[in-house]
Amino acid sequence: CEAEEVILGNNATTLTFHMARALASDKALNIGRGDNIVVTAMDHACNVGPWEALARDTGAQLRRIAFDTQTWTLDETSMTQCIDARTKVVAVGAASNLLGSVNNFSRVVELAKEVGAVSYVDAVHLAPHSLIDVQAIGCDMLVCSPYKFFGPHLGTLYVR
Repeated sequence: CEAEEVILGNNATTLTFHMARALASDKALNIGRGDNIVVTAMDHACNVGPWEALARDTGAQLRRIAFDTQTWTLDETSMTQCIDARTKVVAVGAASNLLGSVNNFSRVVELAKEVGAVSYVDAVHLAPHSLIDVQAIGCDMLVCSPYKFFGPHLGTLYVR
């Protein structure tokens, strides 16, 4: 990615709250009643709270993609049921901090694109263990925390 596509902030949670607030006032996105915002049942609180607030503030419905208790990854059927033509934002955790599972977040991004939704990937728990290529993922935004992999105590947000 290019330098102008990266935003530095206090931490991933703060950046996610700021982005959720920015999207709330985005006239082109126009989130409101009848729309939905999708998170997952596996997400860390820092990738749920900001989107809960966005749903509350705009009147949108908050949906949660379920996970498969056999594989401990996101359930494909639930993905396709949660993400539909009224979805405005899809926020997905790339990896679970609790289980250590790596989700099929690229598939979630693909489904978001199919319906014209903004895709937001929380890679805080993946970045210390894997190289991340935002171009290959195709997401609109990706957040991580360099201090999780011995970097400075701040958050970084990629915005396409």
